[in-house]
Amino acid sequence: MAERVEPTGRARLRGVSLVELMVALALGLVVVLAAMLAFGGSRQLFVAESEARTVEESLRFAAFVVRRTVRQAGYADRVAGDTVTAAGNDPLDLDIVGARNTRVGASGESYGRHNARGVNDSDSLLVRFAGSSRTDDEGSATEADGTMVDCMGFAQAAPSAGTATPADRAWSIFHVAEAADGEPELYCKYRGDRRGSFRSEPLARGIEVFRVLFGRDLDGDGTPEQWLDAAQLDAVAAASSLGNAAWRQVVALRIGMVARSARSGHWPRPEEVQLYPLGPEFPAARFRPAADGRLRRVVSFTVALRNSQREAAP
Repeated sequence: MAERVEPTGRARLRGVSLVELMVALALGLVVVLAAMLAFGGSRQLFVAESEARTVEESLRFAAFVVRRTVRQAGYADRVAGDTVTAAGNDPLDLDIVGARNTRVGASGESYGRHNARGVNDSDSLLVRFAGSSRTDDEGSATEADGTMVDCMGFAQAAPSAGTATPADRAWSIFHVAEAADGEPELYCKYRGDRRGSFRSEPLARGIEVFRVLFGRDLDGDGTPEQWLDAAQLDAVAAASSLGNAAWRQVVALRIGMVARSARSGHWPRPEEVQLYPLGPEFPAARFRPAADGRLRRVVSFTVALRNSQREAAP
């Protein structure tokens, strides 16, 4: 019978060699590095998608509020006996008016003045309209019915019968301003009540350009034949002695906005890029953003006015 040979202590304790250990460590490092790169890429993609979604939502909300407010311009519940008129030649008598390349103060009724170094040449837009109220059991209309709201979404009640004046119309002023951290925002300037003070609140963050063109109906067919910015329209009104009558020929507005992402340096962009806030059909209104690596999106749209501006309306 053959004798079994027991392994020596050295043989029983034999492990991997140094070369094998180094190969195993290298393979492990490769796996860990690949996992880290995959995680980093996924995180960057998630952040990029989140930023893009934020920019799109900001533009979408801003466009919704501006459209809704502009459509209300000049509204007056004439069936209910609201015959308030604003027939003067003061720009504040108008239901639609604005200023070109301007900054707007947070207080007071001013909507700015032309060529006042607006944020990225942004314009301002003032929209005015009468409110609407529900009738109670006694036939009195005292409470806002929620159908007419200002740019902040506050319901506007109808003027009191027999005592209404042009000042009773609601105020909604859109403009671009910079927040405390320097980021541009689209603001809504409104009046808390008909005789109260003005307030200016941010509507949409990241809106760095707000441009407006006014479409004039020159032949009375209800469609615009001429598109002018606020400064050009004021110049026409002054040269022709039309005054506010030139503004009351406006039947549509062309509005354009540019929104940007909050973080810089995360989106590759060429050194020279031009954006057209009002669309390529209006090349004069181009905007050249800084090469700061931010994502930017543009939206432009046309809003037809529902209420005639030719006659003075409340």
